[in-house]
Amino acid sequence: MPFIMIKPLKPISFRWGGEFSPALSGPMNRGVSEPLPLPSTIVGFLYSITRGGGGRAAVGRLSIEDDLGTVGTRIWGPLLRIGDRYYAHSYPGRLIRLVNWALPADEAEQEVDVDEVLGVVNRIGIGLRMDSKTAMEHMIYSQQLIKITNGGIIVEADVNVKEGYYTMGGEGSIVKVEVVDGVNPPEKGERGLVLSPIIMEPASKVSSIEDILHNMEVKGCGRLNDIAVKVKVGLIGLGFNITYTVRRPIYPAIMPGSIINCGKRGNVGLFSDKGWGSILPIP
Repeated sequence: MPFIMIKPLKPISFRWGGEFSPALSGPMNRGVSEPLPLPSTIVGFLYSITRGGGGRAAVGRLSIEDDLGTVGTRIWGPLLRIGDRYYAHSYPGRLIRLVNWALPADEAEQEVDVDEVLGVVNRIGIGLRMDSKTAMEHMIYSQQLIKITNGGIIVEADVNVKEGYYTMGGEGSIVKVEVVDGVNPPEKGERGLVLSPIIMEPASKVSSIEDILHNMEVKGCGRLNDIAVKVKVGLIGLGFNITYTVRRPIYPAIMPGSIINCGKRGNVGLFSDKGWGSILPIP
């Protein structure tokens, strides 16, 4: 599968959850960008530039597997490449510095703030009435965007893209897409660094974090309590189906930046064949 670089040409926002509207949340709202997008954002983008829109079957008759199958692009990643350096995502809002595809020996040097690597742009706006496009009193919001220079977002994908300029995301940000050579991550290691959320089967009964760690199964790896080294567990929505204008379900997930005892490069967890749960082997 080829490696692709997606390079935003202006500040862009990757929001991972929640509503971003002062009309919904009150007189002040702040939208914060993660440094890298969700797999659903990347897969949807690659599908849109290579295959166009999907069919329009009745959404009520679709299972989540069938729904995600309508955009069947498979990816591994993402990583951030700035110059000749690579960074992985550490949720929330940080980056992990990679040195020769490994973590720095000094733990204090492993994680870095986004603004140490990327430009951060803050914008302030006001809420508008949808009918008249006039300002809503006391409705203000601020939005944090990231600016990627001298690099871009690297993913491996099973599609052949035409290099060029496209729009990406709901806000129509302009990006440049290139096929890149010389990306050679290791195929095996002692452990695995989680690059994108590993989706897990919801537990029937949960009373504590311990229940999650002991009872949940990571498809392709085993029980979470057997493979966990350093994990962050959260909730992730599987994206938005623009064909049917509906949100996909929310699942428990192992978040990026976690380390698990799965040392083979690839994808694990539920919907791994749809691009979720990417693992980078590390020594």
